[in-house]
Amino acid sequence: MKLFWFYLLDNCDHAGIWEVDIELASFQMGVKLDETRILKVFNRKIVPFKTDKWFVPKFIVYQYGELNENNRVHNSVINILNKYGLYKGRVSPLQGVKDKDKDKDKVKDKDKKSKKVQLKEIEIELVELQKLFSSKDVKAEFEKWTDYMLSRGKTYKNYSAAFRNWLRNEQFDKTERKTFSDKFKKTPTGLFKAFCTKCGKSHYPNDYQIKQSSSCCGVDWSPIPTRN
Repeated sequence: MKLFWFYLLDNCDHAGIWEVDIELASFQMGVKLDETRILKVFNRKIVPFKTDKWFVPKFIVYQYGELNENNRVHNSVINILNKYGLYKGRVSPLQGVKDKDKDKDKVKDKDKKSKKVQLKEIEIELVELQKLFSSKDVKAEFEKWTDYMLSRGKTYKNYSAAFRNWLRNEQFDKTERKTFSDKFKKTPTGLFKAFCTKCGKSHYPNDYQIKQSSSCCGVDWSPIPTRN
């Protein structure tokens, strides 16, 4: 279910609204999903408000913090929420009409725990993120991302969202890099099956020897038989 939660956050619009398509989500994630179970597991985290629409209130808090009508992006979100009756003049869709100073204190409390606690939470969820971003080496990217933050002095309101944005960058896609030894077949014992390019004699070099010249004629190895 954690995997679906990440999928939901990645596929809802900028106002936290998802056009419900369980069949498509199941196909893209490669797992069988049940709508009733999803709503039961996430309970108040997901608010169904139409037969084909779900609202994720926490997305607003994670992405924007406290909504500000003077902010163009925030105003766009507020307009969408008002359209569906989800905003209702609240400071945040998750909060009732409370004292604004108390709301600000809550946001500050979230910020205080964010860097240490949220980074730890991300580290725990690396396996799930690897399933979602299969074209990435997620663990390596997490280490690079944390180094990047330290070197640049970067801070975020929501580190989980920031790391997912980092992973969406196509330049970090894993590329297949075949080494010279990948061309050779291996025996059940882990040795390479190689042939001398000069005399054609077959050999079974190990990981170190395959990188050296052939032991018989001192020339390159070949993965296929060669003529004398």
